Amino acid sequence: MSDGEIMVMIVSGIAALIGAHVTHISSLPSLYTKRNPGIGLTRLAVLCSVAWTAYVIQYHGDPSIEGIYVFFYLLMAYGVTKAFGQGISRFYGVSLRVDVYEHKNFAAALFIAAFTLATGIVFGGSLWGEADPLSDAEGGWWIPVGFFMMGWISLAVATGLYLWREPGSFQQQVCQDRDAALSGSAAVYVLSTSTVLLKGVSGDFWGWRHGMFGMGAIALMLVGHEIVALAGGARPSFGWRVFEQVLYVLLAALSWFLLWQFDQWYIGV
Repeated sequence: MSDGEIMVMIVSGIAALIGAHVTHISSLPSLYTKRNPGIGLTRLAVLCSVAWTAYVIQYHGDPSIEGIYVFFYLLMAYGVTKAFGQGISRFYGVSLRVDVYEHKNFAAALFIAAFTLATGIVFGGSLWGEADPLSDAEGGWWIPVGFFMMGWISLAVATGLYLWREPGSFQQQVCQDRDAALSGSAAVYVLSTSTVLLKGVSGDFWGWRHGMFGMGAIALMLVGHEIVALAGGARPSFGWRVFEQVLYVLLAALSWFLLWQFDQWYIGV
């Protein structure tokens, strides 16, 4: 490993340790941790994020990622999901420690877990694909990190737009009213968005087509959310929430299918 890679590993390790310390529950009274499934859900999101990254490295990553570099990227994945997933979710008005740990708010845990897993999905997607065989340029850790940051910023902005157009206060409805239907819709939207962005940040060298398809799919998701907000009123019913959740999944699946069809046509299959 180069000196730069060692430094990045150290920084990732520090971020992972800080994230683990900030979110640990060993010092919490048993009253907070007993019968609190939200804690397990948020932890499962981190575990799935790291497992997803390991899967991508093993089956879809560049062959040069082996040995210490596997640990290097898995450590980075853990630090990223802690910092950019669980940590940043508080800027959307939902606190892991207050709402999930202390108040046992499962609706809040659902959103935090979804945003954490979505962050991990985008990071794993940035490691998808081999190095460009037509280029003489030397690859490096900064390439997937750069694509991850572009994808994650898109995810964060798309999430902010969704919550901005939500009728009423998202924080009040989730943190105070514990509206699981709203939280579930936001969670499905965030995860659907991340699966679309996955194609945009992957290193398959198809150009900008995947990114353009992804932005179109996300835009349609936001249009669907706007329809629900207008038709459902200040508090959309459970039926409207289910409708928008199904819509997000279908749009994400349609985006993947159209890209697959386009790729097959492009290579002449």
